[in-house]
Amino acid sequence: MNNIAEKLKKDHLKIIVTDSGLGGLAVQALLDKQLRKLKINSKIELIFFNSVALHDYGYNDMLDHEEKITVFDSALTGMLKLDPDLILIACNTLSVLYYETKTSKSIKIPVLGIADTGVELILEKIQNDDSSNIILFGTETTIKSNQHKKKLIAAGVKSERIVSQSCKLLESEIQIDPKSIATEKMIGKFVNESFEKVNDLTSKSYAVLCCTHYGYSKDIFQKLLNEKFNKDVVILNPNEKMAEIAADKIDQNGNENPVVSNFVYSRVDIIDSEMEKLGSLLAMDSPSLFESLKDYKHLPDLFNFDDTNYQKVKNDY
Repeated sequence: MNNIAEKLKKDHLKIIVTDSGLGGLAVQALLDKQLRKLKINSKIELIFFNSVALHDYGYNDMLDHEEKITVFDSALTGMLKLDPDLILIACNTLSVLYYETKTSKSIKIPVLGIADTGVELILEKIQNDDSSNIILFGTETTIKSNQHKKKLIAAGVKSERIVSQSCKLLESEIQIDPKSIATEKMIGKFVNESFEKVNDLTSKSYAVLCCTHYGYSKDIFQKLLNEKFNKDVVILNPNEKMAEIAADKIDQNGNENPVVSNFVYSRVDIIDSEMEKLGSLLAMDSPSLFESLKDYKHLPDLFNFDDTNYQKVKNDY
């Protein structure tokens, strides 16, 4: 929507950040950090809405594509009950699914997806560069959708420059502990696989973190990529770009620092160890969000979920 800024000219704004897990908290932390620097007259509520229905049944575990769409559509319905002014889909998997939901056809408020943000960031960085490699690291659903690659090709990027690397279950391992040995081993495996797919190893390489969780382990990606490619690889983190774009949409003609409050809503309980590991990283950008995470609202009825397929999967095991 081209008129997002006009829709956000209000004294009291409510912005929802959503993800299929806790990766999107990083986007909310960065947005909070940026908003607190602005001169605006609005009171702003930032609400993190966890779109996961069950702990052990994420979107990449679901039986089929249709179920993913149905569950996210239900989550979107739950978000709209909170009467937001803007929704940020801080999840590449959900960004890909969004346009197939029923809600997307009738929604009246602006929605920004991080998949589009990632493409915008890539195109911005490779201006006047027609030879660099673009390595897309993402979940199975994100990479299988091919949306990033299709949009890059539509923008004139040659297909042979683009490497798509699926990182099975990496987001789950990062959520447990983004700095663990297990996480580093998994990232190393996917870095090695991506290296084998690159056509021109003499050219500059950009590694794009197409999952909001991956930013928590950015330093590990950087170290392993540099070692494998034997040169500095530029990492692009769409989390940062999304926060920047969202902050730019807020009317900045005021003369006061905004009053920003953070909330975290989740249908599933958040494990203490995950809260501790991710929280310490979030606190560097947003101490307020870190405190809100520790005092999150556990709402089992946050959105409806039919567990029929889950029970089938569970019984199969």
